[in-house]
Amino acid sequence: MTDLARRTLLEAAGASMLVAAAAGYLGDSEETDDEQLDAIEPGETILLEAYIDGWEVVEPSELEDEQNPTLVLEEDEEYEIAWQQGDGTNHDLVLWDEDEEVVEDYETPPTQEPDPDGEQLLEFTATDELAYYRCTPHPNMQGEIDVE
Repeated sequence: MTDLARRTLLEAAGASMLVAAAAGYLGDSEETDDEQLDAIEPGETILLEAYIDGWEVVEPSELEDEQNPTLVLEEDEEYEIAWQQGDGTNHDLVLWDEDEEVVEDYETPPTQEPDPDGEQLLEFTATDELAYYRCTPHPNMQGEIDVE
C-alpha cells in the first residue's frame, strides 16, 4: 500500500469514527429531552428515607428508590415533605434558597428518631425561592427543587 493510499484510508477511518461519535452523542441528547421530569401533583406528600449516602424517595411512586432526585413542583401549590429514619443517624430536613439559607423556617429539628409516628413533616407552598432540600449535617443528602 502506498503512503497516499494509507493516508487516505486513515483519514476516512478517522472521519467515520468522528461521525459515529457525533451520532452517538446526539442520540443521548435526544433521550435526555424525552426524560423530562413531571411535576409532582399538588397536595401529594413527598416521603423521603434518611441515609448518610442520600435521601431515598419512598413516595411518590414515580420517584420511588431514587436518591436525591430533583423535585419538580407547581408554583404557588401546597405540598408536604416528610422524612423517616433509614440508618439511625442524626438527621434533619431543611428547604433552602439559592444561597443555602432556610426558606420561611421550613426545617425540622435534628434527631435520630423523628416522631412517634416515625416521620417528620413540613407543609409548604412551592415558590421560586425554593432551590434545595437538604440534611444539614450530611452534604450527600441534598437534592434540587425545581418550581415551575
